[in-house]
Amino acid sequence: MNIAKLIEKGEDALKKKSFDYAIEILLQAVSFAPNSREARELLRKAELKKYEHSYPGKGVVAVFGFPARLGMFVAGLGKKGNPEAYMMACEKFLTKDPKNRAVNIALGDAAASAGHLQAAIFAYETAAEHHAADTSVLKKLGNLLWKAGEIRKAHEVFDRAVKLNPHDQDAVKARKNLAAEASLKETGFETARSSRDLVKDKDALGKIEQDARLHRTDEDLETRKRDIEARLAKGETAELFLELAQACKKMKRWDDAFAAADKAIAKEPQNLVYQFAKGDLEIDRLEERRMDLLRDGKKEEAKRTEAELLTVRTTHLRERVRAYPTDLNLRFKLGDLLFEQGQVDGAITEFQQTVRDPKFRSESHLRLGRSFKAKGQHDLALRQLEQAMEGQSGMSERVKEILYEKGDTLERMGRPADAKAEFGRIYEFDIGFKDVGERLRKLEGGESRSTLSLES
Repeated sequence: MNIAKLIEKGEDALKKKSFDYAIEILLQAVSFAPNSREARELLRKAELKKYEHSYPGKGVVAVFGFPARLGMFVAGLGKKGNPEAYMMACEKFLTKDPKNRAVNIALGDAAASAGHLQAAIFAYETAAEHHAADTSVLKKLGNLLWKAGEIRKAHEVFDRAVKLNPHDQDAVKARKNLAAEASLKETGFETARSSRDLVKDKDALGKIEQDARLHRTDEDLETRKRDIEARLAKGETAELFLELAQACKKMKRWDDAFAAADKAIAKEPQNLVYQFAKGDLEIDRLEERRMDLLRDGKKEEAKRTEAELLTVRTTHLRERVRAYPTDLNLRFKLGDLLFEQGQVDGAITEFQQTVRDPKFRSESHLRLGRSFKAKGQHDLALRQLEQAMEGQSGMSERVKEILYEKGDTLERMGRPADAKAEFGRIYEFDIGFKDVGERLRKLEGGESRSTLSLES
């Protein structure tokens, strides 16, 4: 079965407004590829479109959703041993009530426990989107985004949680630690240590990472592995070999995991899902090694592993972009990775694609501004940053980032008064943002903070 073809058929049915057929096809897709965010997004879109004009009330859901709820209960009895079955039971319920908070969270929990991070992230995002005041789901989402390396998004999520509940100390600490990590990534200092070394509150970090990992016991994992091997003995399929690879990964049996992934690929060599899954294993193994080295205090080796990890991530992401050139989420991530490695022209190419999507427009203009600035093309950089500001309001983290980049670009262009005005706008709202105070003092000719004038 080809996941790409299923997604294509589902998308085509969605365009024709054949919502029931689209849902049926896309349920097959998520069953076949549990971690496919693209398939789950299309599935949820089809469900929401179906109920766009008349969302089912509680009574309707109670009656028609009962078989699906029963399926969740039955699947839940063996959830630890087969979380994918429970995930499918959740999905079938969501066809009747796609905004359901509890079921989306249950889906996210099951996906996270199975190691399907993208599926879990999307489930939590859906719950957060339709239940915006729920800080518990925001923290679950933030933890997984952090684990997935999506630092800026994780910071934004914890920032929302803190604004909803300023007294939530876990969220406050997480936001602080993520701000340090995001700052490090964006400064590009070649001599910087791993960002986790910069985190002051090690206990808080350990708690957050522990929450995100959702470990099973060794006994659970061994039982899971034996169950998969028993099913393989009855009939070998690529899907089962991939399940075995995932189980071995959780047990840190990396050689066994790669061997199982190779067998999955051999069964269906044309199916990119299995090739991508092997790439994910390679990334996970390197990330595990990096964390082990950091815990052992081997910072130089960890730094070399981090550089290798960056290269491998980029290689595999390029392969996915080639396979799915219209997936702008993939292209946006690739642009970030290329910029981080100094491949500025390649990054610009990707961001010039993603800027067309409203979801990525402002961030893409911001990144294009940084990229053109890195090339010394300051007029182009300034134009992109001005476009990044369109539609923005208030003094969000994104607005502060844009203003900071504008100030830096204007200073490089030899326009100190204009640069001072941009830095000053930030300073009025957030005196501690990056080094904005120091930048202003230098532009003022070394005046102290107490006598600093924001007048240009």
